[in-house]
Amino acid sequence: MTDLFDQIAALTRSAALSEDERAMQLGTVAALHGIDGDRVYWWAGLSRPPRRMPYEDGSAGLALLNEVLTALPLEEVVLVATDEEPAPWPMWVLGRDELIELLEALPFFEYFVASPDGRTLVFDTHHNELLIASLDPSGAVSRSD
Repeated sequence: MTDLFDQIAALTRSAALSEDERAMQLGTVAALHGIDGDRVYWWAGLSRPPRRMPYEDGSAGLALLNEVLTALPLEEVVLVATDEEPAPWPMWVLGRDELIELLEALPFFEYFVASPDGRTLVFDTHHNELLIASLDPSGAVSRSD
């Protein structure tokens, strides 16, 4: 995870969240979505079934992520780089466009994106699908194929 953290830190203008900020953000997300915080794959522990959006390959996944985030009323998102490892995970607050540019510049890793209030989550899993969990009606995005 150190290599990934270093790569992200080198490519973004934003500093990683502090340990206290991470703990607060993840605690909020876990409580809102009924997730056991000790899980590695938080997407597998959602209390309600997420919307599933499969994709073929990495570039299609990023295009789909961009489409999903564009449909949500979010200026900023929280990137949580899980990379299939247990927490603690590095986290950054990024603009939507900055996030997509960052992910395009990196090899694939498992992550999720959260709205700053934690009510909407978008997971990119190792199964080549985005999983969207939202407590808000605006999180009910649909695919425009």
